Amino acid sequence: MKILVITQYFWPEDFRINDICRGLKEKGHEVEVLTGLPNYPQGEYYKGYSWFKPRTEYYDGMKVMRVPLVPRGKDNAIMLGLNYISFVITSFFHLPRVLGKDYDRIFVFQVSPITTAIPAILLKWFRKIPISIYIQDLWPETFYSIININNRTFRKIAKRFCITVYNAFHQLYIASQGYEEKLVEQGIDANKIIYLPQWAEDYYSNSVQDKLEDEGLGNSFVVTFAGNIGKAQGVDTIIEAANLAKDKTEIKWVILGDGSEFENIKAKVKEYKLEENVILLGRKPSTEMPKYFKSSQGLIVTLKDEDIFKLTLPAKVQSYMAAGKPILGAINGEGMKVIRKSNCGLAGPAEDYKSLYENVLRLYNMTPEQREALGRNGKEYFLNNYTRELLLEKLENSLKNIKY
Repeated sequence: MKILVITQYFWPEDFRINDICRGLKEKGHEVEVLTGLPNYPQGEYYKGYSWFKPRTEYYDGMKVMRVPLVPRGKDNAIMLGLNYISFVITSFFHLPRVLGKDYDRIFVFQVSPITTAIPAILLKWFRKIPISIYIQDLWPETFYSIININNRTFRKIAKRFCITVYNAFHQLYIASQGYEEKLVEQGIDANKIIYLPQWAEDYYSNSVQDKLEDEGLGNSFVVTFAGNIGKAQGVDTIIEAANLAKDKTEIKWVILGDGSEFENIKAKVKEYKLEENVILLGRKPSTEMPKYFKSSQGLIVTLKDEDIFKLTLPAKVQSYMAAGKPILGAINGEGMKVIRKSNCGLAGPAEDYKSLYENVLRLYNMTPEQREALGRNGKEYFLNNYTRELLLEKLENSLKNIKY
């Protein structure tokens, strides 16, 4: 198949769509990507990119067509809105370049925003090409979790818009089973919905020999959070838990990542005088995560206490499981259910920092053998449900058998 992938985010930005594209190419398919100029998460263009240099380049032999967009900025709602809108508008001007191509399928990778899907819908109308969307963030619910808007008229219009967008697709892949009930409630045909949880790249499950030597961890008991530090992630729950464990300096709380809330988290660490307990390492390449995970006794996943996040399974859960380490969750709904079902760690309610603190102490007081058993449980669950090979085959087969 010749597949056009539409995604606002792509390499060198670190998103799982990069590996999805590589996987489809490995399966023998021709993959082209329509995307924007890389600017996530720093909020400014990556070196070598600018508005005046939209370009065509190649990534692992795949053609990447970039359109200009407004960079998202740092914690700026207006800039973020312009970032979302500009990708859609500039994509319109690029569509004539792809209209003449004989694509067999169009695949949309939809994190926020949902407007990323609009170019695919237009191409479907013009060319009658089957279109699929992979829903990572369910809209408009995810949008409201970040920006609180109570205006009923706006909410009604937004809901109708999102339902119309989702209904336009022939297939809807969902990253969390919790999304299905919500979509069906809104009138989406259940037969079009396919559960496709995110996999973890192979390097998460490969054996890693090197442990960290230069991060000041020594022989400490290390619990690590890795990922985006935004409003949705509720990373402040970790800081509040660390503050309760302030006198237990042998426990190190490592936070890897960057995002809109990073400076707030940094300020809270300073306010609580937790510099000895909490280690903020910033953003690191995902390929380096295995050595950080190997140097940890537990891996933390947190989300805000919002209804939409009860339906969400964060992709880091799969990565943590693949690493074979116990998971410490402050998370509701789908995430808590998976952690408990797989018996791979300890989970408490979202934003409940006291529960997270208590679970860290429980893990700390376990024997190494007990912790290893939790890690093995997670690894086994990962191998049975979330491997790249298993899910890539499911994606390929469903794309081939799409009903137009």
